[in-house]
Amino acid sequence: MNFNSLSPGEQVEISLQPEWLRRLDAWRGLLARCTLKPSRKNVHALRSQTLRLRVALQQRLQEQGADCAAADAFLRWNKEGKRLRRVLEPVRDADVYMVRLSSLRSRLQGTEDGATQPNPRCLREISQLEGRLKRQRQRGIGELVAVIEDRGKRLNRSSKELETALTPHMPIWVHSTAPEALRIFAELTGELPNLNAGNLHEYRKRLKQARYLAESSATADPLAKRLAAAFRRIHYAAGEWHDWQELARKTNRILPGHGKQDGLLRVLEALAEKALHRALGQCRRCTARLLKNGGETRPLPPRKPVVSETGLQFDSESHKVRISR
Repeated sequence: MNFNSLSPGEQVEISLQPEWLRRLDAWRGLLARCTLKPSRKNVHALRSQTLRLRVALQQRLQEQGADCAAADAFLRWNKEGKRLRRVLEPVRDADVYMVRLSSLRSRLQGTEDGATQPNPRCLREISQLEGRLKRQRQRGIGELVAVIEDRGKRLNRSSKELETALTPHMPIWVHSTAPEALRIFAELTGELPNLNAGNLHEYRKRLKQARYLAESSATADPLAKRLAAAFRRIHYAAGEWHDWQELARKTNRILPGHGKQDGLLRVLEALAEKALHRALGQCRRCTARLLKNGGETRPLPPRKPVVSETGLQFDSESHKVRISR
């Protein structure tokens, strides 16, 4: 795959306004559904869409400039969004870990390949761990529903204020986000050139911004589509490793006799190690394809903060909005 076939400096115009309005409306719908039915699908979608909106709107404000009213509206909504994501996290984590354990159980029982011999100890410990995760999820759901019921009106109000304040600053036609997504990726690669178990999770979290930016232009810009596909591969591979690693840590903490050679901990550690090698390999391959320039990987220079005439400042280092009064 040749990612140099399109210059990252090309400006592909895409329609924005209907899309971001639909996303805000869909976000409010997810908020309501999570109160009535906090299913795995709804919880994950709400958490993901909150971050996607933050990344997309912050980027557009950065490009277009905005007055203090729009910046304040964004900051209020973003503050509520961060609180919401924090309360969604334990539920989302429990759901992801239970899916991993269900898959592992199938493998240990031989129902996936028909060849694996059952491991009674591991199966027993999987059931124990699942019990703890189900209780974690139940507690998390109680807190989530309480927070949405307590702050739901504020969350909806802040999103509508944001919509009203941002509309004048969101032209229907804007440039593709592919150049900015590639810049973030290059900058991140320059900061973390040697990925390992100690920094891969941080790399994955920070790569989300580049991924979501690329995905927002993927339907109209071939370069953005290719970037989004590459970033998703990295994201999924690193996420699989992190899930197995965290499950191993939980097992080490909460299950008695976890040091047994035939216990669940050893299985999870082995899976985490294999997933780490796959993830690092995926990162290396994508980096070579995306940033290759004369046989070398050369990160782009960091961009300086943008300050509009109205005093709205976006810091590319912290990815935060600041207002100069």
